[in-house]
Amino acid sequence: MKIRKIDWTRLAVWSALIVLIIAGWFWFQRAKRDVMERAYPWLRIQREREEQLAEFDAATKATYEASLRVTATNSQPHLIHRAGELPDGQKADIAKLFKEKFQPALMKWAAAYSNRIPFDVSAVTMDKFHSTLGSHMFTFMIGDTTLTFMLDRNGENPRVGYMMVRQAAVAMNHLPAPGTKPNLDAPVTSSQVLDMVAADTGITFKPNEVIIRPTGKASAMNGGAFVDILPTGADPNNFMNYKLSMTFDSNGKLVNYERDPHF
Repeated sequence: MKIRKIDWTRLAVWSALIVLIIAGWFWFQRAKRDVMERAYPWLRIQREREEQLAEFDAATKATYEASLRVTATNSQPHLIHRAGELPDGQKADIAKLFKEKFQPALMKWAAAYSNRIPFDVSAVTMDKFHSTLGSHMFTFMIGDTTLTFMLDRNGENPRVGYMMVRQAAVAMNHLPAPGTKPNLDAPVTSSQVLDMVAADTGITFKPNEVIIRPTGKASAMNGGAFVDILPTGADPNNFMNYKLSMTFDSNGKLVNYERDPHF
């Protein structure tokens, strides 16, 4: 019994030491990260964007998994349907939506961002229709560009909800090459952004609600700008914590556009 007591004591001591070592390692890594981020602010920007995307991906995954559970129990349709999976009747309904609601919404959106749109709007036709997400999001593929239209839960308020140029996505998800000198010149100004967003949404935001950050500090896209329009209030359904998020490349072209689905 005495030997067993000594063994347990040693085990407790070693366990405490291991916990202290692990805690010390995490503290050291956090301190090192803080020092690096103070020296190189773009590292903090990159980390924040990655954490934001991770939260959004986790929320999207949870929503998708929940939809699959509902499908299994209620025999409801899957969340995502590609164009080839849809019956002719539903395709005809989407074609009608496209003509009556999505095309006018696209023209309004394109007019708001004028010559910054990275594709010819006349190229957006029904033969580019790719898939549906739920019953309120409709995606088209224009070459390597993804374009998604959204409706509200009542099937109204058609608008562009998402746009991404594939090459831009690749650049934004890579760090600058070693030795690259970041170009910190923004291709858009706060005033230009406010005018474009007002034409897009009909809402006039305040200058302090616009955040412009150079892409060259946090990604392989040099000379562009990350632009976020902050929310006017807390929205628990807005996982990304902004009303609008956009990216402009070095030529001032809009290569990424994301709109809060509830905005």
